[in-house]
Amino acid sequence: MNIFIRTIFQMLHWHHLRLFLTGVAFTLVMTALYIFQPGILRFMEHKIYDTLLQSLQSNPTGIVAIVDLDDQSLKRFGQWPWPRYRVAMLAERIRRAGASSIAMDIVFAEEDRTSPDVLRHSLRSELGVDIGFTGLPAGLENNDSVLAGILEQGPYVLGYYFRVEGLGNEDGQPPSAAQASPDQGPDVPPPPLKLSVLKAPDAMDVKEALFQAGGVVGNIPVLAGAAQAAGFINVGADRDGVVRKAPLMIAWEDDVYASLALAAVLRASGPETALLRLTSGGVDSLRLDGRTIPLDARGRILLNYRGGRRTIPTYSARDVLEERLQPGALEGKIVFIGTSAAGLMDIRSTPLDQFYPGVEAQATVADNIVGGDFLSRPDWAPGLELTLVVGIGLLSTFLLLKMGGIWPLIILAVLGSSAWFGAVRSLNAHGLYLSPLMPMLTLAGNFAILSFLKFWSEEKEKRKIRSSFEHYLSPEVITRVLKNPEMLKLGGEKKELTVLFSDIRNFTSLSEKLEPQELVAFMNEFHSAMTGIILDRGGTLDKYIGDAVMAFFGAPQEQPDHALVGCRTALAMMERLYECRQAWCFPGFTQIEIGIGISSGEMVVGNMGSIKRMSYTVMGDQVNLASRLEGLTKYYGVKILVSEFTHAQVRHEITCREIDQVRVKGKDSPVAIYEPFSKDYFTDGLYAFIAPFEKGLQAYRSGRFEEAMVLFEETLVLKPEDRPSLLYIERCRKMSVTALPQGWDGVCTMTDK
Repeated sequence: MNIFIRTIFQMLHWHHLRLFLTGVAFTLVMTALYIFQPGILRFMEHKIYDTLLQSLQSNPTGIVAIVDLDDQSLKRFGQWPWPRYRVAMLAERIRRAGASSIAMDIVFAEEDRTSPDVLRHSLRSELGVDIGFTGLPAGLENNDSVLAGILEQGPYVLGYYFRVEGLGNEDGQPPSAAQASPDQGPDVPPPPLKLSVLKAPDAMDVKEALFQAGGVVGNIPVLAGAAQAAGFINVGADRDGVVRKAPLMIAWEDDVYASLALAAVLRASGPETALLRLTSGGVDSLRLDGRTIPLDARGRILLNYRGGRRTIPTYSARDVLEERLQPGALEGKIVFIGTSAAGLMDIRSTPLDQFYPGVEAQATVADNIVGGDFLSRPDWAPGLELTLVVGIGLLSTFLLLKMGGIWPLIILAVLGSSAWFGAVRSLNAHGLYLSPLMPMLTLAGNFAILSFLKFWSEEKEKRKIRSSFEHYLSPEVITRVLKNPEMLKLGGEKKELTVLFSDIRNFTSLSEKLEPQELVAFMNEFHSAMTGIILDRGGTLDKYIGDAVMAFFGAPQEQPDHALVGCRTALAMMERLYECRQAWCFPGFTQIEIGIGISSGEMVVGNMGSIKRMSYTVMGDQVNLASRLEGLTKYYGVKILVSEFTHAQVRHEITCREIDQVRVKGKDSPVAIYEPFSKDYFTDGLYAFIAPFEKGLQAYRSGRFEEAMVLFEETLVLKPEDRPSLLYIERCRKMSVTALPQGWDGVCTMTDK
């Protein structure tokens, strides 16, 4: 205490008083931020929780399993949705395997259109065709009835979907119910949860505490009426799209309904009434089978993930249908039927796996309930965290004022580590989530601010460093760095962009004939003209490679039509070249010619290089392809070539003709290449030469070489000296007198770069 009093007196000096007041003010700000929780702090809290969860050692119970409608199953039995008779076969074989409960993470919102009676009715009403099925038993006339008959005989739990405002970012429709009307309620309502409520005197009503559904997408009546149990499949995600919690109950109209996971556990354990405990803050817990499930105020459980995808025992639906499971594999198990196929869109992001099957999230909830190893955030946690924020803020202020040298940093590092590892221990040993974020931010922030004020002179050196950026970074990058200092880090991001390469034809010969001064003057003038066109259209100049120019479109300036802008830039470069043909005329050269290659697609863009020298550039297959296309312009005798990926984005805006399909060096898959046009000087703007050329191309690829030569010669009449036509005529002549190689597919394979 005496040391503290002496320190207060020392702070009467203005310098110390300023530091003390700054530390207190910062602590008060952090306290206010903790109380009001702005969005950025909630986002950071989520990421801290995700990191802590990754340290948690948690194993599945082995009581819950998944039958997966995976890609292997879809390949074997056809695309989804399957006929309901096949779903019935799958469900029945799971039941015969001894499953104690079978939950379907699927919504059957429409009748099976592959049923024989439905097909017969559709053909009769739409085409006036009456058909019959020979030898078909009456019981197989309707696939939905077949499935309903199975559902009546076993421990099945159907899934349905609630429309809930505010339940994460999942307000959209589930894939299986995408065609259901948003205002249409089910003809057969799902069964409500048998629930007893234990309320504190000041507790709110259960329907006010839980999420309220505005509507439901249910199963068709024949199935809904056959199943003895059902549960909603909503999971919900936080604002960052990550699933960390899942509701166990949702209120709708006058009742409370169970989730698919809860309903599956109840179906396996037999009829039982759950006990819900409510406090003044909302939901507290759910008592089930002698076990207390901690919930948040809205009735959600924190998911204790066992690991990444397929950590819960998972079996392919194909193996089940073909009876290839080991005996006893599903005996006594709570089985969930769902999908991990990416094409069926039931993939979620979790703290442990970015591509996590939605059905496994349901199975994880059930596994948590069965295993009893719950995670929770106790109601006293906010009070403890707020106390730590205030205490650490004042303590760090005191330490920074009293101590010098490295000791404050060591002590503060110990405090920060204690907060972090205390949170890790709490989660691993007791399943309690206590956030170390705000105490650690307060500690780090206070240290940073007070150190800044104490060592003001060091900031002058930082300003010197800032002014020296221009010695090793380009001016364009400096501007971006000043707005976003994080850009100084090495690395990049994947984006959809368009890249352009241009090169002067026969530049080596030109450079040999010009004096160095003349060559430099010409290159400066040429690059200035071409670069101006690129920059005027919002492109980014990547680099000059001798006489070549590399540029890209779509970054850092966003350009949704980057492919179109890139093509128009190339055409404008050709027009500028034509305008300057007199000024850029040299002895021995009739005219300066350039070739341009363009491709579009996903590539990595960002700062690349070394720590001391970085370049804002692009990398990826499309960059390499554009470079190859620039080289191919000389081979095909055209000015510009664009890849099929660029052509797909500009074909409605720019007239193009397909030139060939090529395999560039280093790639096995062929790529179609196209020549874009800005003007037609040969057929009065009708581009009449394109049709016979492309017909000739089709004939060539079909091996009809004589027919192809006629069509290419017709093209030459309309467009004299057309190099691609001459090239194909020469190919056809060679092909017509030799046997076609085995496996010939009409694709031109390039062996050179």
